[in-house]
Amino acid sequence: MDDASGHPPEARLRLPKECPPADDGMERFACPTPDHMGRYRCIDDHVLCDGFIDCPAGEDEDRQACMFYKTTKAHLDLLADALLRWARGR
Repeated sequence: MDDASGHPPEARLRLPKECPPADDGMERFACPTPDHMGRYRCIDDHVLCDGFIDCPAGEDEDRQACMFYKTTKAHLDLLADALLRWARGR
């Protein structure tokens, strides 16, 4: 019997609690909905909010989430750049 999300109960069990890191060591994220085969997909952090849908239901391109993610990432990139410049100048 399907659960409230419309997916069979066993599909929920395949949702990874944590995705393994990517080959380059960067963090990966689990898509919250399964594909047409009931499998959950892990995606690399660099494909979040990149304008291309990678999660089956497109959650990685959600406008509200991306607005927060891109703003936060941009601020962190600026901060990291400033810290690197400061450290090099010492």
